[in-house]
Amino acid sequence: MLSKADLRVVTFADLQALKDNQIPESHTLDYKRDFPFDRDARTNLAADVVAFANTRGGDLILGADEQGGVITQFKPIKLEDKDEALLTLQSALTDLIEPKIPGLHLVAIDVPDGGHIIVVRTPPSFQAPHRVRKNGVFYSRTSTGIDPMDITTLRSAFLQSATASEKVREFREERIAGLRQRPLSAPLRKGAVGVLQIVPMASILGSMNFSIGNLHGVAQYLRPPLASGVWGSRINLDGAMSISAVDETFSYTQLFRNGSIETAMPVQGSHSPVAWVGEFENALVKEHHHEALIEAHTKLGVEGPAFVMLSFVDIGGAPLEGGNSMLTAIHGGPAVVPAYHTNLYLPELFVESFVASSSDIYGPLFDMVWNAAGRHARPAQGR
Repeated sequence: MLSKADLRVVTFADLQALKDNQIPESHTLDYKRDFPFDRDARTNLAADVVAFANTRGGDLILGADEQGGVITQFKPIKLEDKDEALLTLQSALTDLIEPKIPGLHLVAIDVPDGGHIIVVRTPPSFQAPHRVRKNGVFYSRTSTGIDPMDITTLRSAFLQSATASEKVREFREERIAGLRQRPLSAPLRKGAVGVLQIVPMASILGSMNFSIGNLHGVAQYLRPPLASGVWGSRINLDGAMSISAVDETFSYTQLFRNGSIETAMPVQGSHSPVAWVGEFENALVKEHHHEALIEAHTKLGVEGPAFVMLSFVDIGGAPLEGGNSMLTAIHGGPAVVPAYHTNLYLPELFVESFVASSSDIYGPLFDMVWNAAGRHARPAQGR
């Protein structure tokens, strides 16, 4: 697979490096010479895409002649309208594959002497196993090609798909349950805490494992949300984190060995009963922490579908606004999260690509916090 997480920044020089360094085909990389202009060729390509989705994901490079699994020369593809050609191919793959593969991404890389090299990126899928609709065959990827899946690998794929969402929920519950027991450099401030977790599909499927050195190198430049004063990075058992703390921890962002991210900050002051959940949204949107998280994943080369989960710890019984606002007067009292929501778990959000997402994804989640308190949506100034 290409090292860059965002296909939009891949250049011909990145592809040339595959040839120069004799990078061979593998479980996550395949070379094809021709672009599939007819239905039979698209069906064959769909089999390769399905095989990637059913295993670890990967990149198909179209326009590369290979011998012995390594590129011998590039054969740039001539397209009269590259955007139309990619749209047509994407649509064909959607029709040929069932169920649909979330996060399938195609780009055309300009070749200096003319023509294009096409990259088809397939993420590992939690909806696996997928099959080619025309022949009904499920495929898996090997180091040298593709094979039809036998009953054992099919059973394993179905079980893996069924437990993916369950694993995500277990990760969240375990992290939230132990939030205040973790060995931070200073204890978290008492009161409500907002926690955002991004769990890539590849993390759940066990296809990523980063070294401490790589994680710490990213954490050193990853400012935690609304960090006040001094902040720094540190290594821990889970990976590496950036943290803002003196006598108490104000905020932190944890990078995990499997590529997941957790970022947290208190939303309730030491002397205030109000849980100012909008401050967390401000940190993500107006203070650009969302972009910082995307940059972290991009540096690590993490791409593809991901679960985004927003939770609020120890928020039960807390008002979401002061007692003297206009909305408080209109509603006859402040919006209060019911006490039985000690920890408020908002529904998991699934995005086809976190690194390509915008900060607009958070608005509906923050609206749900106010829904829990009996309001239609968060106040207008928080939008």
